[in-house]
Amino acid sequence: MPEIGEVARIVHFIRKHLVGKTLAIVKAQHDEIVFGKVGTSAAEFEKSLTGKKVIDARQQGKYFW
Repeated sequence: MPEIGEVARIVHFIRKHLVGKTLAIVKAQHDEIVFGKVGTSAAEFEKSLTGKKVIDARQQGKYFW
């Protein structure tokens, strides 16, 4: 589990470099802990995000979205 400072740094990086841009290529490594619990896969995740525009990045504690 990341520390709060690490999550804040990631959110800052996303806001600075990705907000307002469209995701042309998305790569995700399959992980049962991450994708298995919600019944999806890394390939489905990649497909659903490709071509989407990043509009913001936020955090609550150690979680970011």
